[in-house]
Amino acid sequence: MFVLVTFAPKPGAANYVRVSCYPTPEGDAMLTYLSPFDAWIEAAYDSRPGKPCRVVDASTFDPREMVSNLGGQLNVGLHLGWAACDGKLLAKPSGDLVGYMALQTLAVAAADMEDIEFTLDARNRKQIDLFHEKAGLFAYSESLAESMKWGEQRLDQEVALAMQNVPARCKAFSADINQIAVYDLEGKQWHFVALADLKTDSFS
Repeated sequence: MFVLVTFAPKPGAANYVRVSCYPTPEGDAMLTYLSPFDAWIEAAYDSRPGKPCRVVDASTFDPREMVSNLGGQLNVGLHLGWAACDGKLLAKPSGDLVGYMALQTLAVAAADMEDIEFTLDARNRKQIDLFHEKAGLFAYSESLAESMKWGEQRLDQEVALAMQNVPARCKAFSADINQIAVYDLEGKQWHFVALADLKTDSFS
């Protein structure tokens, strides 16, 4: 899995970074991505002058500060796709796309603080498999494995192409979300899955 970080040096901690999070009732959830491609899309929108977002392997990020702040638990927001409405990707006023995530909370014992492992629980694994099945992306695992080999230039190129191929965008209002979109890395096109269909299959 992958996360987005920005450098925020502190006295005595030149390599200190902040990880991208999403507010939830249970506390901030660290955003994670199965695909470096989706993380790269998010990084492209979140980067600001002087504060570039970097995509890093989740295993290289130290979440102990977050765990301590949340009383021994780590909230993880797993990116599933991009929020959409009637074939249009939702976008914030800033132009940022709106991610759709599943929340997973990990209980971290004090003895495990030195070795926190990011893994999917059975429910979220089922959600991911169902989502890509509904999208008709039966070779998703193979496409994901191939994208893991891409360097920065290839990722930049693929993200630029995906953004060119976006059918349309609309202003983001949470009440309008009725689809989740995913980009087909092989077919170079966007697929939209009805949220109602996924809920019928206990997706949420």
